[in-house]
Amino acid sequence: MSATEKTHKSAIKHIGIGAAATSAAIGAGMFALGDAAFRTACDVRSPLFIKSNKRAIEEISEQLKQQDNDEQRDAVQWFQATRQSLTTYSEDGLRLHAWVLDPDRLDPKPHLYAICCHGFCGEPQEMARYALRYARMGCTVLLPALRAHERSQGRYVGMGYLDRRDVMRWINLVVRGDPDAQIILHGNSMGAAAVMLAAGEPDLPAQVKAVIEDSGYSGISDEMRYVTKSMLRLPRIVGLPMLGAMSIICRIHAGFGLTDGDCVRATSRIHVPMLCVHGTADQLVPHEFMDRIVSAYHGRHCLTLSVTGAGHTLSSVKDPDTYWRMVQSIVEEGLRIA
Repeated sequence: MSATEKTHKSAIKHIGIGAAATSAAIGAGMFALGDAAFRTACDVRSPLFIKSNKRAIEEISEQLKQQDNDEQRDAVQWFQATRQSLTTYSEDGLRLHAWVLDPDRLDPKPHLYAICCHGFCGEPQEMARYALRYARMGCTVLLPALRAHERSQGRYVGMGYLDRRDVMRWINLVVRGDPDAQIILHGNSMGAAAVMLAAGEPDLPAQVKAVIEDSGYSGISDEMRYVTKSMLRLPRIVGLPMLGAMSIICRIHAGFGLTDGDCVRATSRIHVPMLCVHGTADQLVPHEFMDRIVSAYHGRHCLTLSVTGAGHTLSSVKDPDTYWRMVQSIVEEGLRIA
């Protein structure tokens, strides 16, 4: 071998080593970013968790401020005065907590129940407005705290996917106590994902009669891609590998990957009447996600409500009359079919 050939071979070898080292460094960097994203979104014990972030707390406070009106204040007062504590256990052994509220009318409807699920970083009390409305329809209302929220145990947020089986535990608890139960599932944001995923489960009890999803995302991976692109403004070349690493880490620690929580696929299996609601000014979960969800539905009856100018989960504040008229309609349709 000539000296020139040896030089070329040595150069190629060093280039290969350099490329491998660079790839390893990039891979390690993406893994670190993915781990940070997972800790921020899902690990409630991590100092990186979003509720430990001052800016995030301010944004959550601003969101709650927009929901604050006379109806919400009256509902919270009623909730705090009349709530009753209830616990059950998840399939993986976590203690789950919910608040139960009795019908708020002189002629309550026997066997009628509403299970209302809050959103990411929320708590049952934020659903007080919805609970009071359902209670005035004659429902017994359950407000579960999703795992790793309020009094429910858990280190990792389920993003709706793990919560689907927790919702099923609450459904089955109601059914065991009242085999003639007629159950309405209502969820906001991540809670909407939880009830859609639960309603798409093959073992959903026949006692579930209607589903209302408000501001739900079409899938965990869809929402995470939206966040990285539109909110974090990460370029695709960084965002996608980071989410891939996050999904792997999430599966290792929390037991699910980002692609598992596919609400579009779940909706294709929902057969009970369904109402989909979304505000056109939602900056956290884009309105277009509702179109994907609705297009997948092949059940008996589906209504949609797009509220112009409403932000995330604020449709019932922006246009309460239309909102609750359509809720009443889908509930009546579910009970009529039953």
